[in-house]
Amino acid sequence: MNQIKHENLPNIPIISAQVDTSAAIKLSSGAKMILERSLMARADIWHKVRVIKGGHYSKEIVLKAILKTVDPADLIPVKYQVCGEDAFFIARNCGPALEKLCMASLIIKNINGDALILMITLGFASIRDLKVNIQPLLLTALTKRYNPNEKTLNLENFHTDPDVSKTVYCPLSQVRTSNHVLKLAKTAIATFEYLNLQHNDLFNISAIENSNLTAIKYLDLRHNNLLNMCVLTPLKNLTVIKLWLDGNPLCENYSTVRQYVDSAKKYCPHLQELDGVCISSKMPFMYKDHFRDDKVQHLVHKFTTHFFNLYDQVDRSLLKGLYHKNAVYSMSFSVPNTIAGKTNLQQYTALSRNLLRKTRKKITTFYEGEEQILEGHAKLPRSYHDRSSFKYDVLYDDGKCLVICVSGLLKKLSLGLNVLSFNRTFILSVTDDNEYHILNDQYHLDAAPENITHDKITAKTTFDETSVCFSPSEKSVLIVRFGQITTLNKEWCEMYLSEAKWDMRQALSNFMKDYKSLSVPENAFYK
Repeated sequence: MNQIKHENLPNIPIISAQVDTSAAIKLSSGAKMILERSLMARADIWHKVRVIKGGHYSKEIVLKAILKTVDPADLIPVKYQVCGEDAFFIARNCGPALEKLCMASLIIKNINGDALILMITLGFASIRDLKVNIQPLLLTALTKRYNPNEKTLNLENFHTDPDVSKTVYCPLSQVRTSNHVLKLAKTAIATFEYLNLQHNDLFNISAIENSNLTAIKYLDLRHNNLLNMCVLTPLKNLTVIKLWLDGNPLCENYSTVRQYVDSAKKYCPHLQELDGVCISSKMPFMYKDHFRDDKVQHLVHKFTTHFFNLYDQVDRSLLKGLYHKNAVYSMSFSVPNTIAGKTNLQQYTALSRNLLRKTRKKITTFYEGEEQILEGHAKLPRSYHDRSSFKYDVLYDDGKCLVICVSGLLKKLSLGLNVLSFNRTFILSVTDDNEYHILNDQYHLDAAPENITHDKITAKTTFDETSVCFSPSEKSVLIVRFGQITTLNKEWCEMYLSEAKWDMRQALSNFMKDYKSLSVPENAFYK
């Protein structure tokens, strides 16, 4: 990650050297080997690492095994590619890491326990002859992941970002990498208050302190490798009011919730919410959402994001396919008629179903079957549901039926601007191919709290999340079709489609770019 100015580097000729297991043993035993040691110490040259039969494993498995071996030394793999059975990448400015690999005799074990044998070409190329500019790639990824409206920076699974990972493998678990990325974020983009560092295999968060990120108020550290609370020491002087630590080994260190909370507050004295739970020494813990486990949470978030992305479009017929053929739907509205008439909310009162009144309206506002339901949705004003206000409860889940209650705020976008509160209960049934359909949809609307005005909710016309969801069987069809078009094998088809969030057109576009630049290895195609 260190940027070296070429004009300050001596133009020293490069005489490359091959290091195999035999040479590595000699180096680790203290043999002079002046040429090899001088090449390992130079910062102006690239070294090429060959992983024999590395093509039999995924890029992630190979590189994680190598980085685990050299830890805590830094190694930044660049231009990883598979050719035949072997995998290759280049790296520079990594002398200590190369020494650690030599101490392991260039034989390492991956997560499956299989041995990986390495061969290293020291002095493969000069950085003048082989130029790789990583900075623009990182800036592109950071800019894409920054939300200026919400002042959030989402670095979840940063090393898998497609703008970066095709050229360089830079997991934030490496201290030098995390320092560089966060310092770049600090200087290159505007201030952010929310930082998401989920799924980065972090063992510490020293980069936050090293980068002087003093504006952080909300920090998401879920699903990392944080072993104990003392790793939160860099947060002591920050005003962190919301913190997420779920999925870290440190969570297993406490026998009671109170011990867990008190320990976290030692390092975050301003903390108001921990793991989504409101905390106070004088109040019982208050949970914003209720989920049985992470799997259910992921499913609920995925479903609600998909549903409301479609519901908030101009054309709500896009919801076709989500409802069961025998589904039912009704809407109720609690704002009195007199107030609704003065605030342009008559459309809601006209379609509201009141079970206590024995009128024909009780029947006409009850919709059965997908076609009727979509017609009912079309009659309501266009709206925008504020995702940041959502609260979730899973009322029932037996694997075949799922009952979800979602509440929050919405903004009416036609015939005047109004903010309303809503509560929506879905009963979902699962089919044989694990695809969920809405069996019952109950929608209740009421007045929003007085302090919530329409200018406090910014409606999006487009959404970051894709509005296309596919069942496993539908994904299998897409994989087959993609393979017929590209002649790629199943694994590579799935990789391109998943990276494009199962958008066939985008996946094909990405494939063509890689194919034209000769970035698709031969073993990616079926024979």
